[in-house]
This record gives sequence, structure tokens and C-alpha cells, in this order.
Amino acid sequence: MSPRWIVAFAAWASVLTIGVANASVLGGLTPQTLEAWNQAGGPGTPTILTCDNFALPAATGAALASRPVQLPAKCGSFTWTSHLGTWTITTGQLRATTANATASINAGTTDVSAEATVLNANGASRIAGIAINHTGATRIYLAAALSGPNTVQLRLVNGATITTLASATVTIGASAVVRITRIGTTVTVSVNGTLALTRVLTAGQVTTLSGGTRVGLYWNSGTTIRFTNMVATTAASP
Repeated sequence: MSPRWIVAFAAWASVLTIGVANASVLGGLTPQTLEAWNQAGGPGTPTILTCDNFALPAATGAALASRPVQLPAKCGSFTWTSHLGTWTITTGQLRATTANATASINAGTTDVSAEATVLNANGASRIAGIAINHTGATRIYLAAALSGPNTVQLRLVNGATITTLASATVTIGASAVVRITRIGTTVTVSVNGTLALTRVLTAGQVTTLSGGTRVGLYWNSGTTIRFTNMVATTAASP
């Protein structure tokens, strides 16, 4: 993990000692913690593109589709689009139905870092995570997917075709933060602040993903899985 991310994570968690920064202690998003994220590291610190903690009521009720992100002063004036599946919010946690469901926000860039806290992924046949380079209606994207009980995968989804580009053994607890970053042709995935895998995209894969500037959430299976605290920033080293 680079020094600027250690500083940013430490500020967000409101701790005074910068040591081993574990993303699982980030907690809920507030205006103050988002301000700390943007300011703590000084020059070069990632800038927040969008975020959501799914905590506050909205005109859409429990539905995620067309719902504005929370804390618009810090997270932007974006709204969610559901591309597949039904996404609903209950007591500040998001759930989905339908295999390979995605919901996304336009971040405006293919080079991006995005993370989310995934709850209850620590069991067999539970697969969910975070997506970047999402094209929207054509449903082409990269997904960093926790695959319970102890695996993380980098998936390239092209409509109905899913290709696992890389996988690694990780520790998945009842709450786990999964993060994906793309910088040029290099994609990295981390779990709870620890780098899990790195993959260099081929020229063909770069072409396939070229229209995707959306970030969001990915759910494949596991009825108990829930999401909280999604954050997308300008791309930064893991």
C-alpha cells in the first residue's frame, strides 16, 4: 500500500497512529470523513468521484434504481442505474437479486479506484463485489468479486460471458472491503487493505472495456450478502 493511501485510510478511520492501515475499519461515510479522505494526504491524494453509504431515506424509498447518492456535497449529484436484478436498501444495507446483477454510477473515467464493504460473503456459493469500467446497458465491465469462503476473483463480464482473469486465496470475514484499481492496462485487487492480485490487460481486453466509465456493485449469488460504503476515487496505487 502506498504512503498516500495509508495516510488517507488513517484519517478516515480517525486514528492517530499511521501503521498497518486496514480498509475494514473505515466505518460509515460522513461529510467529515470524506473531507479527511480528500485532505489528509496532501498533493497526490486520490479525489473522490462518487460514494454512497445507503443510509438516508430518498424519494425512491427502498429502491436503488434512480436513487440519488447520499451526502451529495461530497459524493456528487449522481443517481444510480440498475442494469440487472432488483436492488433494495434496508436499514442502511443494500441487497440484490438475479445472478450477475449490477448497479452503477457514471464516474467518467476508465482509470479509477473503487471499493465497497461486502457483508456475509464468508460462505460457500456467495459471490459479490465491486465493478469498474461498466458500459451501462451493454453490460461490459471488470468485477473484483469475493467468492466465499476464501477466494477473490478478477472477472471480465461481457454480457452473458464471464471470464475469470485471475484469482487468489484471501481471508473473508463477515465484513470485508474489496477494492479494484485500474491504471492504464494494469488492474489490481485488494481485500481489507492487502493486495491480492495484479493483472495486465491484453490489447483486446482494453478495446472491449474502452467504453466503460461507470463504477458500481456486482452480485452473483448469496441471499445473505449485503453492501455498504461504496467509494470511487481517481486511480491510485493499492
